[in-house]
Amino acid sequence: MKTTYYKVHPIKEVSRTWDYVNDPNIINNLILVKLNKRSLYLKNSIPPAEFVPNQEKEGGIEFLYNPSIDIQTKVILYLDLNRHFEFHFSLKEVLSPGVAILVPEIVKVSKQQRKFSRIDVKDDSVTAANFRVSKNKISSNNIQFQISTKIIFPQFEEKYKTKYPAIRIMLPNDKNLPLQITKEEIIKPQTIQVDSKYILVYPLLTYQKNKFVPITYILLFLEEKIPKERETEILIELERIADELYEKIIEVNTVLIKEKQRIINISEGGAAIEITNEELMKLMPYQDSFTFDLVFKLVAPIRMFAEIKYIHQLISEEKEFLVVGVDFAGEGYTEFKKNNRDLLKSLLAKLKN
Repeated sequence: MKTTYYKVHPIKEVSRTWDYVNDPNIINNLILVKLNKRSLYLKNSIPPAEFVPNQEKEGGIEFLYNPSIDIQTKVILYLDLNRHFEFHFSLKEVLSPGVAILVPEIVKVSKQQRKFSRIDVKDDSVTAANFRVSKNKISSNNIQFQISTKIIFPQFEEKYKTKYPAIRIMLPNDKNLPLQITKEEIIKPQTIQVDSKYILVYPLLTYQKNKFVPITYILLFLEEKIPKERETEILIELERIADELYEKIIEVNTVLIKEKQRIINISEGGAAIEITNEELMKLMPYQDSFTFDLVFKLVAPIRMFAEIKYIHQLISEEKEFLVVGVDFAGEGYTEFKKNNRDLLKSLLAKLKN
């Protein structure tokens, strides 16, 4: 398989924190002894180009690699273990096609430990599809979002008013929202008391700036406090209404792009996705998160909620695309539910074999 080296333009990136090692002897020992000559991989190459350490030579390390690679004067190799390693080398000499001496300059080691190891996906056994991407930012202070919800909310109140005459749906910045809800920013279903009355509050959440925040509230005004058993029954019904409402909000405020995109690597905690669809390439840089279907061969799609960690634009003479790194997150209507987590874990175990 041909390896292509890309120029990388970071569009969005959550910054890493690093530890540094700059002693060449320590770096050589790390690669040849502690890592037992484990293969390293050329940064920004797709598929990842393997560099195999052979022996210490002339103050550096002799590496074996694919002779088709046009090696540069500065070489960055990486390795993903429980932490991410970046090895920075200078090229001393190309001994023959596919054999070169690289002199270590520095090693960067991520301070944050990885929870899950990545699995490279070298074929189409795992793909991403059915992307729901915002055309309007889904937050309560967005004007376009507010316009759409002014149409949606009355429809839902009308639909359910026969069973729940006192049902109301409100944005967090609605001036008529009870002050107690505004102050507390409620993120879990609960009953609150306002003066002598009670309100059953069911929040719809979205993930913004590393936390879950309410985008709207379903409120059920009650004349008196209801028994716990009855409250549980109503909350189950409100959860169903919330699911329906969230899907409608998503439908109105997002576009659906069905085209399959390649998964580069994946773990239980996230994935790197190659984005080649032109519309997705235009929209992705403006997203903080999105939903998509994770598709394993011969298995029903798993709906995922993705929080974007980085977006890189990769450019070669032949091709230009985005690599989007995401963490799998979600709660409530976008929940990465336990049964989905277990299914993903099981599928990834098969993928390793």
